[in-house]
Amino acid sequence: MTIDDKDMINSILESVSRIDYIKPEDIPNIDLYMDQVTTYLNDKFANTKRHEDDKLMTKTMINNYVKSRLLPSPEKKKYTKDHMMVLVMIYFFKNIISINDVNKLITPLLDSYFHNEEIPLENIINTFLTFAKQCNLTDTILTEYNECREIFKDADVKDKEYLETMGLITMLSYDTFVRKIVIEKLIDSLPDTENTEK
Repeated sequence: MTIDDKDMINSILESVSRIDYIKPEDIPNIDLYMDQVTTYLNDKFANTKRHEDDKLMTKTMINNYVKSRLLPSPEKKKYTKDHMMVLVMIYFFKNIISINDVNKLITPLLDSYFHNEEIPLENIINTFLTFAKQCNLTDTILTEYNECREIFKDADVKDKEYLETMGLITMLSYDTFVRKIVIEKLIDSLPDTENTEK
């Protein structure tokens, strides 16, 4: 299938629009055991799966986050709402940046706001995610789609649809590549948490 199929691109964009983040009010008000955490997160992020059998968040992943101090240790083997919100952030970041960068980014947030009753971590993370969700990427992608349909409009090539699809993939990949560089430079500008006393 190629981008020449307008229904296909609309279907992709419609599925992307269903991707949502987990809001604090959606998380149960009770602490959860590991199995409950993975079941809950995998269910909530099901729309982000590429393949039906993809594992989005596993026990091993979460245990590794705890071992690397990316995620505070559970309390009596139970994970709080703050743990859940941190896992949401880790899930989004880990697909774009290295775990070391995620650690550098999240550590100051944990140091200041994890289980902070005056300024709850869930409120801060919810503010970040609400703001991010307001960005209308669908319009941007549709504009790029329409531009790619024009690239080879007058070219006498047999595989025009493939080249148009490749053009869109290249454009989206370049956009992601540049944004990743900007993200990494912003992370590099943050204070080094390992050398800073808490």
